[in-house]
Amino acid sequence: MTQNIVKSKLSILIVLYKRHYKDSSAITTLLHSASYFCEKGIEVDFFVWNNTPQCSPRLVRDGLTWLEGNNEGLSHIYNRVAAQAFAAGATHFMISDDDTDYSAENYVGEIASAIEFEAKSSPDAFGIMLPKIYSEGKLVSPGARFWFFGRLLLAVESGMNTSLNKLGINSGLIFTKACYERMTPLFDERLKFYATDTEFFVRYETYYSHFYVLDTVLQHDLSEHTSDSPGRAIFRFQEMIRGFRVMFERKSFLFHCVVEAYLVVSSVKKSVSYRDIGFIRSYMSSFKEKK
Repeated sequence: MTQNIVKSKLSILIVLYKRHYKDSSAITTLLHSASYFCEKGIEVDFFVWNNTPQCSPRLVRDGLTWLEGNNEGLSHIYNRVAAQAFAAGATHFMISDDDTDYSAENYVGEIASAIEFEAKSSPDAFGIMLPKIYSEGKLVSPGARFWFFGRLLLAVESGMNTSLNKLGINSGLIFTKACYERMTPLFDERLKFYATDTEFFVRYETYYSHFYVLDTVLQHDLSEHTSDSPGRAIFRFQEMIRGFRVMFERKSFLFHCVVEAYLVVSSVKKSVSYRDIGFIRSYMSSFKEKK
């Protein structure tokens, strides 16, 4: 007989982008895990936000809410669905990209253990749970931060980890209801696609001293970020500029000077690398808007 843990409801959001739902490893593996959640005493429901409606038909399934938008900003999507999920009785809310693989054998059990640990802990102990995520054999989340530079860690301990100067990626991130109530809106909607996770973690450490790392390993492909066309790379650079200025808007004048110097150097390096002066133009345009 399966012993139920503390009664909980986990709402899972998967953002589908430029692919059919059948080709989404996140949708496939998470839906397959639905019965395992029930066995652990966790009620689970799903939200799929199709951000490119022309690429996939609607998926109809009990316990799944299908939503659509036309390339809406991720921060807006996360905030909107989080509000909907918690209003409908969720105790936990998870967000995911469409290409994360959740087939790890112990994944559901680790979430159940984390929820059980949360129930025995202080309400201020932690507000998020996140898995260990690997890409091409390297640990990419959680990671560390020095000023505004992110760096990879060789390894991370499972369980409670300090949140100070730490980062993580959005996919697989689980929020407690208490975290949502304290930090709502969870994401800054001035940021649309990039730096949303970094901004969240920078702000999170001012609310919670720790987060909980699940003792499970998931795979997530980040290779697409290394093969951008010049136009796509310029867009990402523009988003990075906006992200830095939003994330660190309350930092000191010296900090801002270092950030701006870094952006200038980056714009020159990227313009040389891609043989496209668009990076320098993007920085100069953003600096004029900032003024």
